[in-house]
Amino acid sequence: PEGQRPGAPDGIRCSLSSDRALSKPLDEAFSLWKKLLEGPGVPSVRSPEQTLSSLRVLAALYRLQDRPLQALESFLLLLSLCRRLGDALGAAEALSQISRVLLQLQSPGQAQVL
Repeated sequence: PEGQRPGAPDGIRCSLSSDRALSKPLDEAFSLWKKLLEGPGVPSVRSPEQTLSSLRVLAALYRLQDRPLQALESFLLLLSLCRRLGDALGAAEALSQISRVLLQLQSPGQAQVL
């Protein structure tokens, strides 16, 4: 049917315009996080833990929307912040997620470099 994504399971209908409408807030949030984290050092945020959680959610939502490049960029922001905060476990988790996305994108060589 018109407006349905190719390969979408029966009963699931998504139009491109509704996809864009749902993606706009995510893209805006990503842009704000990117701007906040582009400078060196730890950004001035109320709660670094909540910021890490927000970045994880952002990346997960991009993955659910089947937007692996945006998910990859979000996980890279997460990795950067984890490293700045000295959160080794969080950085390892981010690296694992980055590797998964790279493998999904069929870029195993890039995943090995990490």
